[in-house]
Amino acid sequence: MKSIYPVLLTLALAPLAACATHDTKASAEAETASATVVTPESETPRRSADGHSKDAFFQKYDLDGDGQVTEAEFMSERANGYLRRDANGDGNVQSEEYVSEYETRLLEQLEAQRKRQIDQADFRFTVLDTDEDGNLSLDEFHASGKRMFSTLDTNKDGSVDDLDNKDNY
Repeated sequence: MKSIYPVLLTLALAPLAACATHDTKASAEAETASATVVTPESETPRRSADGHSKDAFFQKYDLDGDGQVTEAEFMSERANGYLRRDANGDGNVQSEEYVSEYETRLLEQLEAQRKRQIDQADFRFTVLDTDEDGNLSLDEFHASGKRMFSTLDTNKDGSVDDLDNKDNY
């Protein structure tokens, strides 16, 4: 019975996988566009580094986009970050201000991610609703599952198991 769970999970997630590659260029552009956010209070762009990688460092600190980060660029962005955190403008950043700035930035990122995911779900529905009647029938839903199962069952023996060589589910 345990061996059927991966198959059931695959079938349940098939509609997601059927459209997972929708317009990756547009998604990448949207993510890039959301990397700089203007805060209404200070009108100082908030540049979000997505982690601590070299690419994230350049995204955040290469202000003129010339492929190098000067100490002046680095310190300028650091100063902007400090000013964003100093919510009351007293020249000092208290714990509440520091955490609040991070919380605000995190909420903006989560909202952007939520919007992308909702847009993706809407797009998947339009792909699955093949007769375009605004309703997803069981047959339409199962059609994408059958395509997914067929893709995963690489040896075409009617089951997905270790003998199949598809790595992406």
